[in-house]
Amino acid sequence: MPVLLLLFAVLLLPQRPLSAQWRLAISAGTAATSGHARDAADPEQAAILPDHPVSWLLALARQRGSWRVGIDGSRITSDLAIRGSSTSLVTRGALSAWGLGFEASRRLAGHAAAPSLWAGVGAVYERWSFDIAGGDARWRASGRASLQLDAPLSRRWSALVRGEALAGASLFRVEELPEGYTRRASQRAGLLLGVSRRW
Repeated sequence: MPVLLLLFAVLLLPQRPLSAQWRLAISAGTAATSGHARDAADPEQAAILPDHPVSWLLALARQRGSWRVGIDGSRITSDLAIRGSSTSLVTRGALSAWGLGFEASRRLAGHAAAPSLWAGVGAVYERWSFDIAGGDARWRASGRASLQLDAPLSRRWSALVRGEALAGASLFRVEELPEGYTRRASQRAGLLLGVSRRW
């Protein structure tokens, strides 16, 4: 009986509509990569790929209830590696990129006043440059999935931990690769830390 009375009282309370909020976040982190280019005849040969890219991400999102839709801009710097099974030859600071992304995400657990977990999907469009090799810049599109943990620090500020995975086309063109090498799909999995503010 007390449970029914409590439920009845909650139903009679005036319900406030869910108000939309803007959220601005900045984060930074690093990633692991795979794919891009490998010898088609001998998979034991070294792969050619970006190595340990470092990313800065600035994201603006509109949140309503358990949903967020946003856009983001990114800056990436990366080494270029010829990576074998036991050794790697690395060229420091060889690559950089500017990116623009779109993402829709949904809250899986938690609420605004407590830590909350969000899952998102979206796409990223990046312009890559070969800073020391003199290669032409090129655009690459990737799909993206993410998991993000938001932990409130105050009424408007939150800390965030973000994991994301991207998959897309190889960074290289066929004519740039050594004989026998073919392009492979690219994968990037990263972890970013940052802060966000809502208003």
